[in-house]
Amino acid sequence: MGMTTSTRRPQAAATTALLAVVVDRAAPETLGRQLYLRIRELILAGRLAAGERLPSTRRLAEDLGVSRTVPLAAYDQLAAEGYIDARRGSGQYVRALDGTVRPTARRAAPAPAAAQEPLAPALRGQPFDPDAAAAALFPAREWARMMARGWRRDGAAAIGPDQWSGLRSLRAAIAGHVRALQGLDVTAEQVAVTAGVGDALQLIARALVPRGAEVWVEDPGHIGARHALAREGLRVVPVPVDAEGIDVAAGRWLAPHARLALVTPQRQFPSGAPLSLPRRIALIDWARQAGAVVVADDYDSELRFSGRPMAALSSLDPGQAVLSVGSFSKLTFPGLRLGYVVGPQALIARLAQARAREGAPVAMGAQPAMAEFISGGGFARHLRALRRQMGQRRQALAAALAARLGEAVAILPQDVGMHLTIALREGAAGGMSDVEVAALGAARGLNLDPLSSHGAASPAPQGFLLGYAGWDEQRLAAGVETLARLLADCARGAVRLRPCVDAQAAG
Repeated sequence: MGMTTSTRRPQAAATTALLAVVVDRAAPETLGRQLYLRIRELILAGRLAAGERLPSTRRLAEDLGVSRTVPLAAYDQLAAEGYIDARRGSGQYVRALDGTVRPTARRAAPAPAAAQEPLAPALRGQPFDPDAAAAALFPAREWARMMARGWRRDGAAAIGPDQWSGLRSLRAAIAGHVRALQGLDVTAEQVAVTAGVGDALQLIARALVPRGAEVWVEDPGHIGARHALAREGLRVVPVPVDAEGIDVAAGRWLAPHARLALVTPQRQFPSGAPLSLPRRIALIDWARQAGAVVVADDYDSELRFSGRPMAALSSLDPGQAVLSVGSFSKLTFPGLRLGYVVGPQALIARLAQARAREGAPVAMGAQPAMAEFISGGGFARHLRALRRQMGQRRQALAAALAARLGEAVAILPQDVGMHLTIALREGAAGGMSDVEVAALGAARGLNLDPLSSHGAASPAPQGFLLGYAGWDEQRLAAGVETLARLLADCARGAVRLRPCVDAQAAG
């Protein structure tokens, strides 16, 4: 045959590794983005090694049963971020990563080695991704000690039976955390441990809401939350929001007998507006009359930079069926996959019963460590440090936007969290939509989450969510400069969408 094993291996190895890749047409992400994320995971995990040749776009499209534009869009983004190289006449090859994933967009010179922040490899890449966590700031060494100490203390309980609500020491620690942060007088019996907010929503839907029932969601709102509820067989009813949050009167008209309402009261996603007191009272009154459950997702609420937080929604009527959900993953590191539900003891017991019926408790490995991390004060110290660092990044991003894009964008008011919401002023993008600008931005090393993509029945404003958790001030400033140049090019008609990117933007 005359062909060595080393010559044949790269194509075969890549083809084998990509057997693990699937795309879901019902998922909120576009098919192109799903494929990009799956291949990136394989590269970072070492399952696609440097030098391996990827299948052709035609071959990969056939294997996945998708249009060729899907792998074209995925390969374009991977190449833009520096994960793969295109070799003319030969194909696409995995790049050798020397610890740095280099986007092709122009960026500022790196800081001196002593001052440069040690970003984790998974957080390098496209600036402004609102889902990125500040994992590089997490105290990993302290966490290692918590793992050992937590298992010494709670190991016997962790491997014991009937942990359907989660490890009791963790539930008690979460109760103390919520009590200190929100002033809620709750006990461990009022807490259920989950594998994150998505898991919490699906558990609540299965345990507390009849299949086929109507549920309110904010419009615009979180796409993933809508899909999580819909996957449980619920009829999702988008309810418009305004400057005061969800429009309860509109919800009463659209679905007066809905059995659940999902809201983001501290900071509406994605607009940033808090739910006003009159709307909170109206929401609780409706829920009481309809016999509905209210689920409050106060995401990122631990990171408040100014003002006083509003009282928890459940404080208005402690006897009402209000559940608060939260996650630790964004505040620590994505792989932790721990969250919680807090609410009336009777409802928490029903969640535990649903877990028991399914026979699938939340993985116990990290629960003893998280219990020790919270109860020993380590989590509070981490939050204080994180708040300082996020405050600096937020100020740097806001200052760069004001200096470079003050005439083109408006920063919507918000004092919480890990992203800024900006609205595009009329004409800022030369008639292009935010979805189209985001597609063009991907090729320049930007991850722009378009506001309009979060709308369902109501029109959403044109703009972007700009995450700042995963990048230092220098990277954020460089990202704003790239965004400014992109919008200027759009305004004067100097850029256009390539067919494959256009298809990706259209979903």
